[in-house]
Amino acid sequence: MSAVQIIGLPQSNFVWATRIALAEKGVAHENIPVPPHSPEALAVHPFGKIPILRHGSVAIGESRAIIDYLDSTFDGPELVPADPDAARRSDSWTSMITSTVEPLLIRQYLFAYFFPSGADGGPDRAVIDTLLPKMAATLDVLETALKNGDIGQEPFGRVDAYLVPILFYTNTMPEGAALIGALPQLSSYLQRNLARPSVQVTMPPSPLAET
Repeated sequence: MSAVQIIGLPQSNFVWATRIALAEKGVAHENIPVPPHSPEALAVHPFGKIPILRHGSVAIGESRAIIDYLDSTFDGPELVPADPDAARRSDSWTSMITSTVEPLLIRQYLFAYFFPSGADGGPDRAVIDTLLPKMAATLDVLETALKNGDIGQEPFGRVDAYLVPILFYTNTMPEGAALIGALPQLSSYLQRNLARPSVQVTMPPSPLAET
């Protein structure tokens, strides 16, 4: 049994982010694929959310707390910059991605496909069509941030560990792929980082399960 365990379904973008972080730090780990609200999750997280980290006597819920723990505990590349200004930018973008980008692209758009509510048992097209202008505006913000160097610069860090899985899943759906494909900075960023060893070695199976 590995000394480090990540408990949660590997398809979850938040589970995947923590596993990318571990791979970036060069830390071997075991992924225990249990769903949210399982006894294993509820034993640590009062709302039963995943991922959960177990490392010896340490048990942590919430992906950001997990990633920050990994960064401060293990050797390897820094996931959050030591420079105070750069660290504040990382904190800001981490918050924006997890509180604004992820709920729109994953919880609303992607879940419209994976948990369809249409009358015919398929995705609700009215819901998806309503989301598209918001998605375009959000992806435009990311495109500008990449162009300006606010995000996406080396070294790869916490912001990237969150963003790459979100963009990967968005890109698996037709509208998301079209929107990302129209943005050169975002397309290049996604393809470049999908080839990254830490992303490849933690690539989850399909299809996306509940996160």
